[in-house]
Amino acid sequence: MPKGKKKGKYEHKRTEQAYSSDEDAGIDMTIDNCSEISGQSDLKSNHEDAENDVQEKLEEKVLELIESLNARASAARAQALCSLQGALQRRYLAGLLAAHRATLADHVARTLRRGRDAERRAAANLAPLLALQIGEEGTEEFMKEVRPALFAACTDKSASIETRTDCCSSLAVLCYLLEEDFTEIIEVLRMYETIFSGSYLKGDSSVKVCGAAVAEGPLHAAALDGWALVLALAEPAHAAALLRAGPPAPHRLLQLLEACSLEVRMAAGGALAVAHERCVEGGAGGAGGAAPWAGSEAALQARLEQLARDPHKYRAKRDRKLQRATFRDILKYFEEGAVPALRVAVGGEAVEMRSWAGRGAYAALAGALGGGLAALAPHCAPLRHALELPAAPPPRAPPSRLDKLQRHLQNNAACKARTLARNKSRDKRSAALAL
Repeated sequence: MPKGKKKGKYEHKRTEQAYSSDEDAGIDMTIDNCSEISGQSDLKSNHEDAENDVQEKLEEKVLELIESLNARASAARAQALCSLQGALQRRYLAGLLAAHRATLADHVARTLRRGRDAERRAAANLAPLLALQIGEEGTEEFMKEVRPALFAACTDKSASIETRTDCCSSLAVLCYLLEEDFTEIIEVLRMYETIFSGSYLKGDSSVKVCGAAVAEGPLHAAALDGWALVLALAEPAHAAALLRAGPPAPHRLLQLLEACSLEVRMAAGGALAVAHERCVEGGAGGAGGAAPWAGSEAALQARLEQLARDPHKYRAKRDRKLQRATFRDILKYFEEGAVPALRVAVGGEAVEMRSWAGRGAYAALAGALGGGLAALAPHCAPLRHALELPAAPPPRAPPSRLDKLQRHLQNNAACKARTLARNKSRDKRSAALAL
């Protein structure tokens, strides 16, 4: 200390004594007084409040997007449809959308008929999600309005190939999940055949290699995948009768294995496996006469073996690897009857597909619903049936939800009660230490 400077009366005096925790007994008491049960309840309450806030914000966003579907600009409407698709993939909102069923169905159908390509693609991708989100009561009306619009968009040659491709995929998923009228199923099958017939061989049995055949490859592949998916809805006897009556005849399906597009060849292999599985293994061949595949098994297996090896060097390396891997499985099925098992997790449940129809169904549903597959599986009976999951337990009645002000006042009252209890316990502890 400098000479002449005296220590003040109230100046703090530093000491070298060890730090005592008694000075912070109040802080320790606040930790001790918070029991394990009350701490867990506080965490649970905070978690529920956060979940409620997220749910409310999502619902507010969905309502705003529904209003934005009336925007004058085509780009704004397309953006609203895409954003609505992303929102519906996050949570199950059937309670909110129940009051907007007619509005949403009208928007989607009108966009598919008269919108521009970006709008039509967005509406087509949104349709399967909406059909599952609006609840079972409004499904029939939604299908009556949206299915014809999708059907017309698939065959609209003025639309872009990408738009028609998305419409083919969405229509197949809608029919697979929700269609019950077999006459409608037959019409959809015939429509798909008119699309992928563009990849049949020419009259002189040569492969079409023109620019249109190459550019329309994704469209023809989507139509083939949709045809196989919808065919799985038919009973084995009906499926065999459809293939015998044609189109497409079995020998026509074999021609698609020669297509110049890799996507068409792979889709044709999967469609042949689904058709064979549905007709022959279902026992339909013996019930109604000769099997649809009579006389074609040898030619089919020979072609599948060529595709499984694929020695052609002019194709891309990645395409050759993908083709070989796909057709090795298909060839093994036709030779040994073995189907590679597919086991995936959907939410907290495991889905196992042991058939070609099941594998195709899961691929189509995952492509159409995206992240919404896990969000909708616990709630939608048609989706659970398609994924071969057991029936879900009846839903519990939703607890009464308080608004934000009521929750805020409730939390303030609980915080005040905890503070009073903590201070009272702290006073008792201080009195005990004084003794």
